[in-house]
Amino acid sequence: MGSIGAIVGEGRTSIVRAFGNDAVIKIPKDHVPDEWLALEATYTSAARSVGAPAPEVRDVIQVEGRTSVVFARIDGALMWDAMRADPGRQDELVADMAALQRTIHRLSLPSGLPDLIARMKSKASAVAGLSDEDQSEAQSLIDELPRGAGVLHGDLHPGNVILSVNGPVAIDWFDASIGHPLADVLRSTLLMRPLPAGTTPVHLPGADAETLASLQQSYVGQFADVLGAENPSWQAAVAVSRLAEAADPEDNDLWDRWRARETLTS
Repeated sequence: MGSIGAIVGEGRTSIVRAFGNDAVIKIPKDHVPDEWLALEATYTSAARSVGAPAPEVRDVIQVEGRTSVVFARIDGALMWDAMRADPGRQDELVADMAALQRTIHRLSLPSGLPDLIARMKSKASAVAGLSDEDQSEAQSLIDELPRGAGVLHGDLHPGNVILSVNGPVAIDWFDASIGHPLADVLRSTLLMRPLPAGTTPVHLPGADAETLASLQQSYVGQFADVLGAENPSWQAAVAVSRLAEAADPEDNDLWDRWRARETLTS
């Protein structure tokens, strides 16, 4: 077994450390269910098996009693860090991210990835703030969404893309699924939305509302063709699924998107 080294990255759910000379190990934080990283390893390998630009899974091991994943190390800066270092490159890098996402959507379907609709329904069932009536409506709304047959990353934003010498590589495949590409694009749009003053998304550290607004606008411009045919119910469904994750420092706007469903769909 390789030796565990210095921290090379940290997110809301895990810490990534160097592992030997050419790998990293992703170790879950204490609040994270033990099966999450095992699932991420499965989904990453599934996506990579059909040609997705994803890191190689080397091993799944126990570290102090926690299931952890060893990935081949990918040398390169995070796209988000590159944007912060040179804001003038934002549109160029967003175009690269959009191209990466479209490539993923067009892949052959692998075995081992969950169904998007089933996953969204499961997430919606975990939103404690929904009344029984709203819970029932959420399940019906999601169940009636159009199915799709694309590979979806499920959590694509500049903080989950490494700029390697061989091109952009998507990391953090825990939310991957098979479904409609529109859901994946709306999810990314949501992850880059401006938050109220004084709040910063954990996945894009250091971002302010102005930067996020510009980033989101640039991204939306890349997917005008997809978003132009949007089914309004997707907005409410994607928002309620995000609420289940309790991942944002401010979620009032997510609740607003859910409550606006009657206006959106009328």
